[in-house]
Amino acid sequence: MILELARTTEAWSPGRLRRSRRRPLTIHTIPPSWVEEESGLLSFRPECGRSAVGPPRAVDGLTDCAAFDDVGAFLKHPGIDIVSICTPHPNHPAETIAAAKAGRHLVIEKPLALDRTSLRKMAAAVKAAGVSTSVCFEARWIGLFKNIKALLARNAIGKVFYGECSYFHGVGPWYGQWSWNIKKSMGGDALLTAGIHALDGLLWFMDSPVVEVSAFSNTSPDNPLQYEYDTNSVAILKFANGAIGKVATSIECRQPYLFPVLLQGDRGTIWNDQFSSLDFPGTAKDRWITIPAAMLDSGDVKDHPYSGQMEYFLDCLRNSMTPHNDIFSCAHCHEVIFAINDAIASKKVARVKEKIAGFRTANEVTDCHVAAARGARPPQNNHACGGTP
Repeated sequence: MILELARTTEAWSPGRLRRSRRRPLTIHTIPPSWVEEESGLLSFRPECGRSAVGPPRAVDGLTDCAAFDDVGAFLKHPGIDIVSICTPHPNHPAETIAAAKAGRHLVIEKPLALDRTSLRKMAAAVKAAGVSTSVCFEARWIGLFKNIKALLARNAIGKVFYGECSYFHGVGPWYGQWSWNIKKSMGGDALLTAGIHALDGLLWFMDSPVVEVSAFSNTSPDNPLQYEYDTNSVAILKFANGAIGKVATSIECRQPYLFPVLLQGDRGTIWNDQFSSLDFPGTAKDRWITIPAAMLDSGDVKDHPYSGQMEYFLDCLRNSMTPHNDIFSCAHCHEVIFAINDAIASKKVARVKEKIAGFRTANEVTDCHVAAARGARPPQNNHACGGTP
């Protein structure tokens, strides 16, 4: 495993951001991530090689980049402020807990964990350490999602009563992760390894926790991609506010990447980058209103908006705000998946387990961010506004 250091031009310390002339902000990856350079993070690739702790060496032209093959030694490095965990799925819990105990803020790739117990241990470690976290649900920063959230904030389609998001993307030998992703112990299931982006999108838009689910899954008869778990699933969700929804996933489909979004409200409908609304009475009844936007139309992570996620995380740290994509809120998405798996196994409706302490809806976080931007004092002890969950 390659552990490498990357740096940007800002500086801050665990627990509180500060300006400093002594050293720049350092964001370290386990292993190197594919974050774009535009965000101020440097991108490293596996061909950098494997090395024990040693003197700095040149990597992609960076001469002060040290490499490690031991997590403990890596976390003791005095220059670390943020650790970005990008290892295979089963490694995330232990590495998150170790980094949190070391007082490092965290960027954690999805999924957080493959089981409930590990998820709760991670959340407990983060809470005890008082560090900040950012879960890689980077689709929240794509143009399409930004526009949909803006329309919802303006009540363009009224009260939403139905929503669905789906993830259809074949993951086969043409992707480097396929060789380990097909294993149950590594990939988990189709939702955890990939479709989780669609479920997070649906939760992000519906802005209400899920309370009950029913679901089915299967694999095509010949299982040509050799997965050890079902590659296709569909789930029906019931939200606490009475709305219903659907999330479907296929990672063995043979087609172009597809990430459809449909939201229906009592005043209109959003369909991907199009919408229809009673607020525009002059619109032809058989025509959609189109808002051009960057779409989720590629499975290549180089096309995903990690820059926006990282910039937002740093802004939250600068302003002592809790990110809307922290571990406590994003844990609910995982709890819904675990309930979906319960429903598939039991062939019955399953209830979502009690939410991890610290969960709050997107609107709760947004309201606090808006209040702070206006100089208003957030409610006391409100973890959504930056307090301890």
